[in-house]
Amino acid sequence: MKGGHTMNIANLDTATLDTVAKFFRTMQKAGADFTGPMQDRTKRRNLAEYLENGCPKVNNNGEVVTNQLPEGYELARLILGDDYITPEEVAIAYDLNYTDEQLEHFADTLPDTQTILWLRANGYMLIAGPTTEMNLLQVRNLDNQLFYSKSEGWYAKDNQKFTTGDTVRAGEWLAVRKDEVSNSFSKTWDEQQDLITEVELVPNASEVSYAVTAYYKVRGIYLLCSKYVRTSSVSAVGYHVYVGNFDEDGLDVLDYWDEGSLRFIGVSSARK
Repeated sequence: MKGGHTMNIANLDTATLDTVAKFFRTMQKAGADFTGPMQDRTKRRNLAEYLENGCPKVNNNGEVVTNQLPEGYELARLILGDDYITPEEVAIAYDLNYTDEQLEHFADTLPDTQTILWLRANGYMLIAGPTTEMNLLQVRNLDNQLFYSKSEGWYAKDNQKFTTGDTVRAGEWLAVRKDEVSNSFSKTWDEQQDLITEVELVPNASEVSYAVTAYYKVRGIYLLCSKYVRTSSVSAVGYHVYVGNFDEDGLDVLDYWDEGSLRFIGVSSARK
């Protein structure tokens, strides 16, 4: 190569080689053909310039399309801002590795624009789920310092079936309200259910705990401070589990009588 700089592939570390291999696999799945650039110097230069310019959209005549509306992840980021958390951000925060298939699935299942606008209007976050299906204890193990009970705890006992039975799905988008449902404080469980709309449901304790702690892990912002929200999870005594009071001491997980109504316990909601 020019300037006497020769790339020795043997000196590349495994991480770099994996990144290069993933790039070529991804581009080939998208329909890219690298035969031309490999055989033609001009095409190689054109490809390099195209990548340096951020891969702008081009029309069928090869002309760069200007003033186009953002799409996909860029549109979600534009609408939701910090309340949109990508799988790449989760992966960095927790040192996780999504598969190529999971990343493609996230891209293919991103909610449509109307739904994303609804999420913004109703105070939701849209966050990528974990790489593997996780119950509450596994969510806690992602970073136990973010939980009030760092280990063991009442919900770790064998009789608390919700702890292992209620999970966060792997590789799926999770849309959860950042705060309590409006006007849900000082109400019983049944009264709170009347506030859940047809397009919503009450998420389980694992889902809310994952969403809240991952939001902090990525954004550095505590949610549900000095308040709690009920979840769909049910403890061994038949009470719905509630989570919250999240601060530097960690997220608290408790349960409370369904017929009880306290001024600091609301209810959580998720988009179906």
